[in-house]
Amino acid sequence: MAANRIKGITVEIGGDTTKLQTALKGVNTEIRNTQSQLKDVEKLLKLDPGNTELMAQKHRLLGEAVKETKEKLETLKTAAEQANDALARGEISQSQYDALQREIIETERNLRDLERQADRSAVALQKIAAMGEKLKTVGSAIEGVGQKLMPVTAAVGGIATAAVKVASDFDSAMSQVAAVSGATGKELEALRDKAREMGSRTKFSASEAAEAMNYMAMAGWKTSDMLSGIEGIMNLAAASGEDLATTSDIVTDALTALGLSAEDSGHFADILAAASSNANTKECVIKI
Repeated sequence: MAANRIKGITVEIGGDTTKLQTALKGVNTEIRNTQSQLKDVEKLLKLDPGNTELMAQKHRLLGEAVKETKEKLETLKTAAEQANDALARGEISQSQYDALQREIIETERNLRDLERQADRSAVALQKIAAMGEKLKTVGSAIEGVGQKLMPVTAAVGGIATAAVKVASDFDSAMSQVAAVSGATGKELEALRDKAREMGSRTKFSASEAAEAMNYMAMAGWKTSDMLSGIEGIMNLAAASGEDLATTSDIVTDALTALGLSAEDSGHFADILAAASSNANTKECVIKI
């Protein structure tokens, strides 16, 4: 907040008249503290993308920031109502009144931005919780032989190599990927080769890999993103037993909501798997 904007303006709250700067001192301190914590969490998330504990903290802090900013906005609007009369009586200048209105506009904009971030965070955590439920059985089975849940990539690595499934709709599926992503020439050929490769290395067919790529393309992923991200998504789908296209849809939405990139998909899959076997993490997500 620009302190000079509201300098010299007073507000009556609960029968007491005080300077607006003083009335906002407490909530401004809370906002600064919350923003400081958010920056710290976001810095750590860049180093450890997909960490569910940090995601939960970020969501909680965003909720606190929304609440505090709403409180500030209410105080500013109360002051604005009283400022109309103060302006008419000549107790404040037109420039002071206008500055107060600008402060309200800025606070409203900040509130909308925080609410959008909180909404995206909630959607991402809901998707993580839903996928975590599907992965619980995988975690339990591995723990049953005395091991912690290993990365999804290791779990999938034990799956016997399947023969390439040549489906009649492969070309059709790849044509759709080309139409949505705009990939042509060498880029499209690289995607086709990757789909065939994943069809030969996993339990999924090349056509199913192409369908997963289509969801990536719809999420705005570029060719390089799809080439680097498809494996992590297929590993997760294989471990959870979920439909590959559905898993691709869920992961691309969640990564977008969390501000992560396609390169994080493999690590993100491991985080989802680990979260499903961690009761404390699961409880944390549910509380949010």
